[in-house]
Amino acid sequence: MNLKVLQWLLKHKNVLLQIVDVSKGFRKDAKYSDQWEIVDKIARLLIPILEAEAVVPKLLTWDVDALDTYENHDVSVLACGAEVQAMGIDYKLLIDTILPIIIAILEALVRK
Repeated sequence: MNLKVLQWLLKHKNVLLQIVDVSKGFRKDAKYSDQWEIVDKIARLLIPILEAEAVVPKLLTWDVDALDTYENHDVSVLACGAEVQAMGIDYKLLIDTILPIIIAILEALVRK
């Protein structure tokens, strides 16, 4: 899990909640066209914020988690987990579906 992406998403709670709603329709066994439609909707929510803030996608996808001390990493993960839970977001959906899609979008933008 890329903690930096999760922390960035939590700074944009309104968009995160919109992404959660969109991602509830994602099914790994769905047709590629149906999966791509969900990814496209998420990208259309995410990219305008990246552009408005002039965020460099590479800085979000670079694994800064590996540079944190183990203790700081655990505290950060627990803090994010508590914040996600307080927002009523299904953590499994966030970890299994949302973060991989968002990281894939960011990595595609890096290749641009």
